[in-house]
Amino acid sequence: MITNQQADILIKIKKRIVINNTLMERVSIENNFPLQLRFSLIADNTKFLWEISQSRKNNVKISLHFQDDENKIGLFRIDYNSGHKNPETALPDLPLIFKPYIGKWFDSNEHHAHYYVYGYKPLAWAIPLTESDFKVKNINNPHSDFINAIINFAEIINLETKISFNSHLI
Repeated sequence: MITNQQADILIKIKKRIVINNTLMERVSIENNFPLQLRFSLIADNTKFLWEISQSRKNNVKISLHFQDDENKIGLFRIDYNSGHKNPETALPDLPLIFKPYIGKWFDSNEHHAHYYVYGYKPLAWAIPLTESDFKVKNINNPHSDFINAIINFAEIINLETKISFNSHLI
C-alpha cells in the first residue's frame, strides 16, 4: 500500500509514453471504434499504465484509467456512463472530499472520477465529475468531448508526450 500523498506524487510526476524502449516525444492516436488503447509510461524509473477504453455498445461509455504498473495500484480513473458504488463505511482518515459520498451509488448517467484512497481497494472511491477538477464533465459530442477528455486526462497525469489524433473519434 501507498499513502494518499504518495499516490498524488505518482500522478503529478512528469512521465512519458514508452514504445519499444523509446521515450516518445509525440504519439498519434488512430481511432478504430471502439477505441481500446494501452500505453506504457515511465517517470523516474517508475512504470505506469494508461488505458483508454470505449464501449462497443455505447460509444459514450468511456473509461480513462491510470495505474502504477509495477504494483498494479490504480491511481486515477474517469468513468463516463458507467455505474459505481462507493464504500459504505469510512475509515477515520478518509479525506473530507469523499465523506459526502459514503455509500453513494453513481448510476450510469452520473459521470465520476475515481481516486486512490489509503486503506481501501484502489479506486474504490469516486466523486461526481461536477465536483472534480476534471474539465470535461460530460461527453455530449463523442468526437470533440472524447478528444478533450483524453487531453485533459493526459494533463492531470502530467504526461509530457504530446498526443495528436489522426481521425475522428466516433
